[in-house]
Amino acid sequence: MNVEIISPGEPVSRKHIREHVAAGGIIASHTLQHLYNQGFYVILPVIYTSLGLTPISAGFIGMVRQVSSGAASMVGGFMVDRLQNWRIPIMYISLMMIGLGYLLIAISPTYLLILPSLAIAGAASSLWHPPAISLLSQQYPERRGFLLALHRSTGNVGDTIGPLLVGALLLTLAWQTIMFGAFPIAVALALLLWIILRQVSSWQKPAEQTTPQRRMGEQVNALKEVVRSRELILLLLVSGLSGLGQGSLTLWLPLYLQETQGMGSLGIGLHLGLLSGVGIASAPLLGILSDRLGRKRVIFFMLVIKVTLATLMALVGSGVLLTILVGLLGAFLFALNPLVQAAALDFAEGKKLEGSMIGLLWGSNAAFSGIAPVLIGFLITSLGYGILFWYVAAMNTLAALTSIVLLLAHPKTQTSNV
Repeated sequence: MNVEIISPGEPVSRKHIREHVAAGGIIASHTLQHLYNQGFYVILPVIYTSLGLTPISAGFIGMVRQVSSGAASMVGGFMVDRLQNWRIPIMYISLMMIGLGYLLIAISPTYLLILPSLAIAGAASSLWHPPAISLLSQQYPERRGFLLALHRSTGNVGDTIGPLLVGALLLTLAWQTIMFGAFPIAVALALLLWIILRQVSSWQKPAEQTTPQRRMGEQVNALKEVVRSRELILLLLVSGLSGLGQGSLTLWLPLYLQETQGMGSLGIGLHLGLLSGVGIASAPLLGILSDRLGRKRVIFFMLVIKVTLATLMALVGSGVLLTILVGLLGAFLFALNPLVQAAALDFAEGKKLEGSMIGLLWGSNAAFSGIAPVLIGFLITSLGYGILFWYVAAMNTLAALTSIVLLLAHPKTQTSNV
């Protein structure tokens, strides 16, 4: 439902402007965490070489990021639903903690100190999603797929600009200097978001307060009722299997390009930018398509394409054609997540469990994708970097097969968009 955000005598047009500006501020702020999140992967090969890391130790870097992200999302999502009037302050805290995490990475002299600093940055980044997506979902339920895809799309903007910018900056600056810059940027963005959102004071509160605040036990029971759905379990499995492959690609593609193609930071940044850039346009379009045709059909379609492209990348291995395939894969790689999120939120419609559902989804993904970087590290150590794309294709094949079961599922209660 849409929350009234103006005084009784205020024009309706002004109400809509303030709502859209507030939503736009939240969506645009999503860019920062992805700016540094993806930019870090361009820095990773430099850290890999300078610290003399192995594929397995590099895999632990990815695992720490994934596990910390999943844990923060699960805990944060559950608490956001109980303390909905804290959703906006949590977003401010998330932005500033992201900056702090990368600041700690910049001043960490050893691998063992970089790991906990990455955990802080990863947890802070994931803490953003439950309150932000919860607010957008409640304010725009009929356009949920589109708004969540748009939120993901601005993340793609950061994912695109970050690697290109970091790749260029590494030509003249030390990587520590680049990481240090995250903190002042994060503080400035949190301040700007506060200026925007203070104009819609009712967004600071739960959407409806016609009943007393739900007790912990009642919320747990409401969540249990939702997670009993066979469809939701299948959806979590589809997302987890896809993330098992996808979570390793952004970590290992830069190392693949450096170790097998001899590519420098600028070329690596270009490829990671391509991996995200095409999704800026494709994610909202696929979100609109899911609102009209149903989430499950579009999810299956995207998984089939991801399998096809990953297989072609494994066969090609290098050259201009690999670069083209990276860009094509980017049109679908990150666009899947908002559709899965929208499908999960369809199950939570009217139950005030938006944050819990996002936390559950991210936590489930972390259980799968958390082991992927280390698993790939062992595979690369044994079989070489050529196994990377075959692995991505295999994991997405399992996800596509599971999505067929999801597509054929007929729940007792089903929303029109699922």
